Amino acid sequence: MRFCLVLVISLLCLLPRASSEEKIALYLFTEEYPPWNFSLEGKVSGLNTELIQLALTKLNYQGHFEIIPWGRAQLFTQTQSNTCFYSAVRTPEREALYQWVGPLSHEYVQLFSTDPNHPQYSHFFEASKLRIGGQTADAFTDYGVAQGLKIERIAEIPVNLAMLQLNRIDLWLAGSIGGPYIASLNDMRIYPVATSEKAFELWLACNADMSPDIIQKMNTVLENIRVIL
Repeated sequence: MRFCLVLVISLLCLLPRASSEEKIALYLFTEEYPPWNFSLEGKVSGLNTELIQLALTKLNYQGHFEIIPWGRAQLFTQTQSNTCFYSAVRTPEREALYQWVGPLSHEYVQLFSTDPNHPQYSHFFEASKLRIGGQTADAFTDYGVAQGLKIERIAEIPVNLAMLQLNRIDLWLAGSIGGPYIASLNDMRIYPVATSEKAFELWLACNADMSPDIIQKMNTVLENIRVIL
């Protein structure tokens, strides 16, 4: 994936660069959710971060990236101009709250166990009697609740992992890519026991009052990136 991004950068340099008398600055908030977005040596990194940075560079926009709690990222984006947050699931409940750029990536929702021999479930509701950990202000957790699960919402992902390891919860609900990746960074092996029927797209969600021209240009550049890839 990183090789592809380097190739994209080279090819995008051949396209005409946007010009603007006034430098547009965007404030982009996210959380610790590798490999899509995470902090590295004092900077915000990750695959989705790199895609957004590519688009900003092409448009000659300034981007100020910051990792903050997920609920706060959503609040800031709803109340402050020229702000966005990512990697956000685009849901009907969120649709009118933001303007959308993307999708950046996608993944399924899964239930994870530390036991490789844990029973497998065809549907989430089959695990409705188990103790399940999820995240606060999270669309994946909302999906699990809608499927009949009782989920304890925790603000920080590492706390969920610690609770899973200590058997304070039976299963952890997370993304099919992000979940195992984060667990591996914590020297844990986790095993999926149930998977959502559909994949969820991850987007850049921007303030509802942001200039539609900015949104359109960002989407156009990202579409060019997808064509190249």
